[in-house]
Amino acid sequence: MNVFTLIKILGFIIIVLTSIILPLSLLESSIAELTDQFIEWSGNNQFLNSILVIFALAADVFLPIPNGITNTFAGAILGFYLSIPVIWIGLTLGSIIGFAIGKYAAKPLAKKILSQEDLERSEELAKKFGVSILLIARPAPALAEISTVAAGLAGMKWSTFLTVMIVSNLLIAVVYAFIGTAALTSQSASIAFIGIAVIPFFFWLLAKRYF
Repeated sequence: MNVFTLIKILGFIIIVLTSIILPLSLLESSIAELTDQFIEWSGNNQFLNSILVIFALAADVFLPIPNGITNTFAGAILGFYLSIPVIWIGLTLGSIIGFAIGKYAAKPLAKKILSQEDLERSEELAKKFGVSILLIARPAPALAEISTVAAGLAGMKWSTFLTVMIVSNLLIAVVYAFIGTAALTSQSASIAFIGIAVIPFFFWLLAKRYF
């Protein structure tokens, strides 16, 4: 079994856990109940809540924290207007970290841990990455992070990457701010499920053919 086969298997397991099983388990409690519990824990400190959301989104490159869940709860906890810049900042920081890793660290590291065959394949995959793939992969779990690293590995310009991330992350922030706020206001688990699972899984299906 080569490295890429193993990555695909592990990726599928992560997608199932983060996009289906985990969201379904969360739906056992109402969005309002979960939000109230978090607000009680944080003392309704919106600055602290904002920092936690930004950290969770920025650290997603290293930690298996599903963005769909974080973004949806950010909209519920912070409200529509505050959650937009908070989600945008977190997503953009995470994107920059992933891109920098791909641009400056991934290739030297890959040469040490991959065989020549796998290294050549990784370079071929990296060359496929462009603006359209970055846009499609942004809401997709796991692939969002992989695509930013691959864009850096492919040598995409900082100006091009940042332009795409600034615009796409803003759109994502607005959508999730609306979903989270609407889910809390209507106390609808179905609306929350759209943000937590439906949107991420839909874009994962669109983006996975490039990986």
